[in-house]
Amino acid sequence: MGGISEWMNLNMRIALIYNEPKHTEPEDHWLSRSREEVELEKDFRDASEFGVLEESQIIADAIREDGHEVLVFSVDDDIHRLITFLDTENPDLIFNLCEAVLGKASLEMAIAGIYELYDVPYTGSQAIALGISLNKGLAKAIFKANDIPTPAYFIVDEEEFIPDDLNLVYPVIVKPVREDASIGIDNNSICADEDALADRIAFVHKEFHQPALVEEYIDGRELNVAVLANEDGVFETLPISEITFDTMPEGNPRIVSYEAKWVEDSPLYKTTVPQCPADLDVITAERARELALRSAAVVGLNDYGRIDMRLRDSDGALFVLEANPNPDISRDAGFMRAASVKGFSHSQTINAIVHCAMRRVKRKK
Repeated sequence: MGGISEWMNLNMRIALIYNEPKHTEPEDHWLSRSREEVELEKDFRDASEFGVLEESQIIADAIREDGHEVLVFSVDDDIHRLITFLDTENPDLIFNLCEAVLGKASLEMAIAGIYELYDVPYTGSQAIALGISLNKGLAKAIFKANDIPTPAYFIVDEEEFIPDDLNLVYPVIVKPVREDASIGIDNNSICADEDALADRIAFVHKEFHQPALVEEYIDGRELNVAVLANEDGVFETLPISEITFDTMPEGNPRIVSYEAKWVEDSPLYKTTVPQCPADLDVITAERARELALRSAAVVGLNDYGRIDMRLRDSDGALFVLEANPNPDISRDAGFMRAASVKGFSHSQTINAIVHCAMRRVKRKK
């Protein structure tokens, strides 16, 4: 493992930058909902965003344990504060935990672009990879162009209708094309016929003001393959995880919806159970690892990431759903679960990400 050993004991000024949770819903977003529905949906959304507040402190502590000075900074509506912070503090490296700005995940890449304009190295994927991965249609087009199997799909822009030449087999799943963290995915996302599909597309257009991704639903097992770069910057796979649906209430589609991912008191959360390592035969596991490494490469992930897949029950075929740059690295997140099975502590994993990013500090100097 060459190239960074001499930097591991170097005390650095590391800025840990995260985003303040914020929602920017249109004024009429809540008008058609009851008070109970409003509070429930807000709780659902808050669960995925407010976790970063606790996460940032835990990560800062881990970096300090490695001997570095840590400057914790939160990005809010006033981007000029970030500019002033970078001008004033001049950090050696940024640990990037910023996932949205002004309540918009689509602006995540803009913050990374500011780091790049300031020529400050930072952890995780670069701005272009963040933009590609967030746009599910673009990422899937790149997978397809590189012969990486992904479910058949089409994109329906706002004000458009379902194409007459729809070439997918029902059921299909509908997602907002530019959201992450399973936002916009619930039981109604699975559509068994054209009427349900038209309704769901209209819902995505109205609620999220963006195109809808319509994708063939792969009935099968949900796999996650985490990737972590070694000291040479080369990705290696961590033990494969599976989200199991064995105890899910009857009648619910086997998907990881927003509720299943984030709302701990929900029956869906309690019955989408992670298992790591996944119980896979040797050949399937090797195919999954190979697909994960190829997928991470073609969309340009850096340092760490996660590739989500489906293993079809009918024939054992694997399909890449999406690539996730800078996934959740809180203690109970799937990425950290895979790292712990590999034998890494939470602090070791955090500092492995820092050490990999240090290579870019070295190149800069």
